[in-house]
Amino acid sequence: MSLGFGPGFQDARSRLYRIEYGVLGLAIVAYLIWRGVYLGGVDWLQVVFWAALPDLIPFAAIGASSKRREWPSWGATLYNTFHTLLTWGAVFAAAWVLVGGVYWPLFGWLGHIALDRAAGYGLRADPNRP
Repeated sequence: MSLGFGPGFQDARSRLYRIEYGVLGLAIVAYLIWRGVYLGGVDWLQVVFWAALPDLIPFAAIGASSKRREWPSWGATLYNTFHTLLTWGAVFAAAWVLVGGVYWPLFGWLGHIALDRAAGYGLRADPNRP
């Protein structure tokens, strides 16, 4: 659908889009490793927790619908909420204020989102909408 003005956007399935997110994801992983080796202060258990969180949260939707054997109407929204940069940014900003500085383990979550996009995984469509 064209709105009649401005250039079109790069398709999320394009090679360039995936390479950009791949570079971002690898840069985050490389920086966390570098920081852990040379500066210390990276709790790897917390990094792994935050990296797994975006995929663990949707299990609530799966668990809630396991008896009915159907994806609940709110499942895609829950998945998408935890796989967006806006949600990560809001949590990162709140942590910055609460901790008084950068909370490095949260970069595990950002790396997860970036590597998902690099692998071609995007946001989920709601199966209950046309």
